[in-house]
Formats: sequence, structure tokens, C-alpha cells
Amino acid sequence: MNNLPPFRHILVIEDQKARRIVTLEDATYSIGRESTNAIVIYESVVSRRHATFLRIKKSPNGNEYYYRIIDGDLEGNKSTNGLIINGINREAHDLRHGDVVLFGGRAKTSYYIVPSSVEIALFNPIDSTALEEIIEQSQSTNNSKSTLVSEQENTNQLENKDLIRLASFPELSPNAIIEINYNGKITYTNSVANMLFNDLQKELLDHPILKGLIEEFKNTEGNLLLREVQVGEKIFEQYVHYLSDYELIRSYIFDITERKQTEQKLKYQAFHDLLTGLPNRAWFSKQLLISLEQAKRNKNVIAVIFIDLDGFKNINDSLGHSFGDQVLQHFAKRLVNCLRGGDTVARWGGDEFTILLPQMRAEEDTIKLAQRILDSLKQPFIIKEHQFYLKTSIGIAVYPKDGEDAETLLKNADAALYRAKEKGRNRYQFYSSTITSKAFLLIKLENWLHQAIKKNEFTLHYQPQVNILTGEITGVEALLRWYHSEMGQVPPTQLITLAEQTDLIIPVSQWVLRTACLQHVAWLKAGLKDFPITVNLSPRQFQQPNLVSMIKKTLEETGLDPHYLEIEITETSIIHDEKFAAQAFHELRSLGVSISLDDFGTGYSSLSYLQKFPFHTLKIDQTFVQALQNLPQDTAILSAMIMLGRSFNLRVVAEGVETLQQLEILEKLNCKEVQGFLFSRPLKTEDATQLLLQHCIRRETTNIASELTYKLDKQN
Repeated sequence: MNNLPPFRHILVIEDQKARRIVTLEDATYSIGRESTNAIVIYESVVSRRHATFLRIKKSPNGNEYYYRIIDGDLEGNKSTNGLIINGINREAHDLRHGDVVLFGGRAKTSYYIVPSSVEIALFNPIDSTALEEIIEQSQSTNNSKSTLVSEQENTNQLENKDLIRLASFPELSPNAIIEINYNGKITYTNSVANMLFNDLQKELLDHPILKGLIEEFKNTEGNLLLREVQVGEKIFEQYVHYLSDYELIRSYIFDITERKQTEQKLKYQAFHDLLTGLPNRAWFSKQLLISLEQAKRNKNVIAVIFIDLDGFKNINDSLGHSFGDQVLQHFAKRLVNCLRGGDTVARWGGDEFTILLPQMRAEEDTIKLAQRILDSLKQPFIIKEHQFYLKTSIGIAVYPKDGEDAETLLKNADAALYRAKEKGRNRYQFYSSTITSKAFLLIKLENWLHQAIKKNEFTLHYQPQVNILTGEITGVEALLRWYHSEMGQVPPTQLITLAEQTDLIIPVSQWVLRTACLQHVAWLKAGLKDFPITVNLSPRQFQQPNLVSMIKKTLEETGLDPHYLEIEITETSIIHDEKFAAQAFHELRSLGVSISLDDFGTGYSSLSYLQKFPFHTLKIDQTFVQALQNLPQDTAILSAMIMLGRSFNLRVVAEGVETLQQLEILEKLNCKEVQGFLFSRPLKTEDATQLLLQHCIRRETTNIASELTYKLDKQN
């Protein structure tokens, strides 16, 4: 007789290679795809050492034990996919009979506790000889140690029929077990089966669990069939064993409803955006490939549309990301309501959405859809008592004329979207080949801009600001210039716009500030007049958390006294975060740095900003100056701006002065300082230095002459 424990711990492992059984006996088992593991899983997504099984004693002196599975190895290294046990992600779990562990891909294992006497060949039938042996073994277990189930001291007193039922395993199983013969008659059901399928005896072979089992036998290779069966709202995994020697069909049935729901949830999450509930980029790309294949086969026309919310960043920055999420949800609902049946809308990422029109009669279909979207946004959004309007830019690419593959269509629709933004936003734009050339040029420019920083290709030009009455230079503005070997002189507006679209604006702005400070220190050491130097900061640079510390460090390293530096910003720098701007203003003024408001009159909040923030200089935008024609309505606007600046005790500088007529009008309006081509274009460092020297000599000569005249007058 063998002293076997009454129960055995087994794993039924399923992977790409096969379904197999492993009996657990040792204290530890490593499991993973690496061949050195005690249990090897044949699945590429499984980690090399995915998990570890540990045998745990219930008490130090007892022989009862169970197995625990932990994620990763004993050194604390976790697996990539983790462990999903009965549909729940766990790092460790004490295994119970019927537990199902998912490792990733098709790899999984099921854990069972079976009588040791049952022949392990995936629940082979137990004949009468085997039953007698089980009874004999069970009666001899008085002095043996049991695992998991406490030993029964009174085993000898049990009746044979009780031991047979105990040894037959089905009555102990928490899962349904059903047996029928080849004629379809039910020969056995355990208590779980009776509870789950109480209509089994009534429906017999018409019941989903039994339906087709006899017919399937003819088409099944071997004696095993595995299938999924839905009964009502529950889903079951059914292991069917055809026992030819007994002409029986035995089914082991496991409730996998929770697991299937988890799988469905994971599948949904893999192809849907959790915030808006729309399909995501992966699902859209998949549908686009399918539509392209159908379009090629049927010679259809399809369209890809890119949509981007204009100014969404401002909403996020001013009202918070939680509010921004709700905006996206409301916008997504409006998009869905604009679609035709069969169209697909997806959230591409951030505030970008894509639409697929798989069947188009003509391009007018896309125009109608784009117009419906724009019209839907004419109604305000109301969220948390905030009422506001959204605007959007739309780019459209059509197959086959704008591209014959998914990547090209998406790229061209995206290029059309950005062209729509360039043309004024809140509009739609069809793709054209000229857009590609511009997009390509933008990419090329960005690459060259990276190289320009490394190769030190940037220079600064300096434009003086002049007092109209005295002719004195009252300040100098540092202006960035870039000369490229292929493109020549890059227009300043193009350069700044390009830098703004990338993270390069930050290092570029820092370079400008440092270079301007060093140059002004050199001018001051040469004995030139002590006037301030103005440096423009982009909104991106102004919003950096380390703004003040960066400026302070630059001043210390260059040796420039802070009161010689004036920082010039636009309203856009303030509007994103007024609280941050107020703090930055306070700290900069404490350092002694002045702040200038550029492009005054072009924004809608200029007046309120003059009240809220301590500006030193007000610069009137050149558009107002260049429109001057000595007409009352022109001068009225400028006069109001100049008076407003003076009422706030600000230094007022008019930009873009190019003609004597403009200068005369400004002088009449009592504007004291100007800047523009009439006096000087932006000059290279050498030319600016010469101009400042000449101005200094002329001023000194004038001072000397004035002093001599004064002395002569006094003598006379």
C-alpha cells in the first residue's frame, strides 16, 4: 500500500503549445517562459519568470498546507503583465479549488484539489477496482498526514457508500458536473449542477449545456472537447470527456462569467477612450484599414477628417484639467450627433478627434458634415455654471486622390487641419499638395532651428528708441535674427512662430537675454549713456516656473545692474495664468527689473491689465501708427492711448514710425518717445555701437557748447 495523502494539488495549464497537467508537490515552483523554470509557459507575452508558487503550512507542527501564488520571482522582480486571478489583478493569492490564473495572451492555469486516488489523465473515469483501492487507501489514512483537508480519525466508521461518494470527487467539486450516456439519458448530476441548471431534466438535450454533445462526438478528435456555453446571462466553460469504454459523456462545467466580463472590459478599454467613451486611435486605425480594403475592391471614395479644438489649452490652464475633461465629453457628444449612420468618430488624443466616412457619394458629403459640426458649436456649452463657446479647425483628406494608404491619408488630413488654423481657425480645409510642401518646409525649418542653436547661428540686432523733442536715445530693443546658409535671412515673424511651436523657444529666449545683457554691460563699460535695454520674452518662456530665478541668475552672471533691463511681454503671457503673472511681476519689480506691455491696443483686456499689473512702459502697436493719415478718427484712438498711458504714469513708446507725417502727428498728440525705421532700422552689434558712440559724442559736444554759452552769458 502507498501512503498517499488523500488529496492532490494540480494545475491544468493552457498555452500556445498544449493543455497539460502538473502535480504540485514541492515547496516552491517558478513559472514563466524561460526554460529554466520549474513550470514553462509557452507564450511570448509571459515574463521570463512570471510567478512563483509557494507551499504554505497552516501551522508549524501540522501537515496541512496550501499553495500561494505570487507575482514575479522571490527576489522581488515583478512580471510585466501581472496576475489576473478570477478576473482580479493581484500581486499574491492563496489558491482555492477552481481558481483561474491569467498570465497574458492565451496562457492561463486552473487550480484543482482532487483525491490522490483519481488517476491523473485529466479526470479519467474511475472503475470499480479503483474505487475499492480508494476505499482501502482511505481506511488506512488513520495515521497519515493530510493536506488541506483535516484527517478523519473515524474513517473506519464511515460506510463504504460515503467513502465512494467522497472519493468520486464530483460531490466535493464547487463546479457543476453532468454525465449522460450515448442515448442522451442523464446518468449523473452533482448538487452544483442541480442548483445552476434546475431545468435540465425538463429540457434534456435541448438544454444549452447538453445540446449537440452527441453530434459533436462524431467530429471530435480524441476524447476531449472544450467549448463555451451561454445559459441565460452566465457564460460557462465546458470540458467534455467522451468515455468510450463506458459509453458516457461527462462534462466539467466552470462559471467563467466574471472572467469573460473582465476580458470584455479589457477589450473595450483597449479600443475605446475611457474619458469620452469614443473609439480610440487603435480602433480608428483598424477601421480605416478595413475601409481602405473595401474602397479599393469596390472603387469607393472615403474621407478622413481631423478635428482640433481651438484654444482648448486656455480652458485647461484657466479652469483646470477636470473642467477640460468635461468639455471634451460634451464636445464628443455633439460630434456623435453630427454623424451619419456608418461613420466612425474617435478621440485621437488630447483635444484631437478623427472621423472616418467609409462611403461617400461626393466630396459634398464631407462639406455637409464639416458644416454640421461648425453649426453645432454655435450653441453655447454650459458646464458648472460656466457658459462658453468652442471653436474648431477641421482638416479633410479624401481617398484616393489625397492618398491611397492609411498613413498618407492621416498625415494629409492633419496637414489640412493646421492649414485651417493658419487661415484663421473655426473653419474646414481640404488637403492640397501645396499644403504638404509647406508642412515639409516647417519640418525642415524645425530641424535647421535645432542646428542653429548648436552652431551659434543666431545674432541680435538692436533698434533704438528716441525722444522726439530732444533726439536723445532713450532705450534699445534687442531683436533676434537668424541667417541660414540655404534660406538666407529668415523673417523674424517666421522664426518666432516656429520657435513658439516647439520647445526651442525656451533655450532661444535664454540665449537672447544673456547675449543682450552681456552687450549692454560692454556698452556701459565703454562709457555709453545709461539707457535700458529691452528684451522680448515669449509667452512660453514667461510661464516657466523658474522665470524669475533664471533672470536673476543671468543678471548675476553677466554683471548687468537689474534697473538697466526691461522685459517686454504681450497680453498672451498674462492671460494663461494671471495669479502666476502677478507673482512674477512682484518678484521682478523687487529685483529692479522693469516690464513693458507690447502691442498695446490689440487685445481685449488691455485696460484691465494696466490696472492690475505694475508696468513701466506702454508700447503702442505699429498697426495704429502706420494707419495714421491725419484723420480725426485715427488720431482720436492714438490720443486716447497716449493719455491713458500718461494717466497711469507710464513711459509711452509708439512703434513702427516710418514717415515724417506719422512723427508730426505723434508729436502733436504729445507722444514723447518713438521707435521705427524713420530713425533707424534694427542694427548689427557693430553698427549699433557706432550709432551709440556718435550719439554720445554729439550729446557731449552739445553739453560742452551749452556749458560754454552759459558761462559767456554769465560773464556778459
